[in-house]
Amino acid sequence: MPKEKIGLMGGSFNPIHERHLEMASCALKEAGLDRVLFLPTGNPPHKKTGLEEAEHRYEMTRLAVSGIPGFEPCRVELERKGTIYTVDTLAILKKQYPNAELYYIIGEDTFFDLPNWRKPDKVFELTRFLVCRRDTHDPEEDPRCGKMRKMGCKFSFLSLPPRDISSTAVRAELKEGGDPDELKPQVIEYIRLMGLYGREPIPAEGEAWYAKLKKNLSEKRLQHSLLVSWSARRLAKKHGVDERRAAAAALLHDCAKCMPLSAMQQLAKENRLLIDKMSLQSGNLLHGPVGAVVAEKEYGVTDPNVLAAIRCHTTGKVGMLPLDMIVFLADKIEPSRRSYPALEEVRRLAQESLPAAMSHSLRSTLDYVKSQSGVPHPATQQVADWLDRLMAQQRSNEDE
Repeated sequence: MPKEKIGLMGGSFNPIHERHLEMASCALKEAGLDRVLFLPTGNPPHKKTGLEEAEHRYEMTRLAVSGIPGFEPCRVELERKGTIYTVDTLAILKKQYPNAELYYIIGEDTFFDLPNWRKPDKVFELTRFLVCRRDTHDPEEDPRCGKMRKMGCKFSFLSLPPRDISSTAVRAELKEGGDPDELKPQVIEYIRLMGLYGREPIPAEGEAWYAKLKKNLSEKRLQHSLLVSWSARRLAKKHGVDERRAAAAALLHDCAKCMPLSAMQQLAKENRLLIDKMSLQSGNLLHGPVGAVVAEKEYGVTDPNVLAAIRCHTTGKVGMLPLDMIVFLADKIEPSRRSYPALEEVRRLAQESLPAAMSHSLRSTLDYVKSQSGVPHPATQQVADWLDRLMAQQRSNEDE
């Protein structure tokens, strides 16, 4: 039976960014690895300036790799005390996976510094190396390669094109309140909620909210909620709507989604919610109004506009405010949404006109339900018709 081939991607991941993921993806494919373990470093004995706590860096890493086939976060370096050496980490992993071949994924500059690591001979005995080039030159022409082989180091270079991403620059942009393109959206939202890298936590209850969501939602639903929050903030900024309200409503829009239907029905009854029969029998519809109750009672939300946006995000409502539309649309267009016929057009329209994007989304839903011989929720048709009247009035006002 062939040995399992495990890639190791170590680093501070402060924070994890696209280049880390590109390196791991290339290694996974070119070396035929079965999986790649991401190993965030623990807290050093003397904390370095700008280095976030290990648990935050681990959670950012977990969020970034979740759902990517073959990628796994690993806590092995977080659970050790004192100074952490790679040779010790490799020894631990070799004991955990005695029948596996280990492949350490590393950048070129760090690779050529390996002889200065603690017990390099032992390191070379425990793992092979997959090296990412620093620039476009042929690294095999470097005379240091021959010296490394003479020391017993087994390595190969990956074909991944060079790309320089400065973690320092990423952290500086985060501190200024930016959303770096080099980070995955869900990682950006985690940073915002926790107030990392010198940012103000938004909302102030962000850490407590995240802990509750992580406990009450599935991993897929948690990721979705972060991505909806990210999308809602961008739409809010585009259309002049309060970003904090949009982010709060979007983050909590599915806070009741993973509750059993019977529990949702019980909450609706206890709180005397006026729910139509169709919604009462469907968790996909009922989690909106019930979610508003949960957001108020369990998350402490008092803003009526935020609660209203959560309440109507499943079916919409006649008279929706821009905040309501933003949360509704962000739920439909967030980056992980699987492609459906209207997706790209709704994404495009959302940048131009919230009512137009809403109308297109709802009309698409109506057409799909009818094509499947289903019965759409009455509110879907009512809201679509109201939007048509609203846009007609807007065009009339523009012509006057």
